[in-house]
Amino acid sequence: MRKIQKIGVYFLMLILSAVVAGIYGMLHDQISYTFSEEYFTQFKFKQFGIPWAYEAPRLGAAYVGAIATWWMGILVSIVLGFFGFMFHSPRQMVRSLSKSFLVVIVVALLTGFAGLALGYYQVNEQTVSQYIQWIRPGVSDPVQFVRVGFMHNASYLGGLTGLLSGIVYLVISKLRYNKLNLQDAQKTRVSA
Repeated sequence: MRKIQKIGVYFLMLILSAVVAGIYGMLHDQISYTFSEEYFTQFKFKQFGIPWAYEAPRLGAAYVGAIATWWMGILVSIVLGFFGFMFHSPRQMVRSLSKSFLVVIVVALLTGFAGLALGYYQVNEQTVSQYIQWIRPGVSDPVQFVRVGFMHNASYLGGLTGLLSGIVYLVISKLRYNKLNLQDAQKTRVSA
């Protein structure tokens, strides 16, 4: 019965992870839109083929964020979910997977912000010409455009490092759980 419940948890986490990742992408792109509208109007809206987004660019940026990240939530959940099966009960599995997914989100967000900070450090009026291949035609503020490009590229790296961090979190959680169970078993034997 527990095995069936754990499989149910696994599939539920896949769905929830896609939704959460989509929401994360929406919020991420609202932040990056604030730094460079042109990153979307001159690049992302064209890349994703969404002409309606020019009429409602904030909504368009949210849409781009959702469709660019929902699938990453599924991939992350597939991997983390396999590690979740090492927990004894479905309740432990849910709790640990939820926390590990939160670890992924925090690491991805911080990595994205680190990319933006690096963009601010690296890119200015004097250095922007080094990134000319990144800049799309018609961009009036190439410095901000490239800085946001740094943020987006770092965010993909953040997804990978977040996944690795989530795996580490799950393994450490399982080791702690095993240690506590061993200590409890030893206390029970001593008191008996």
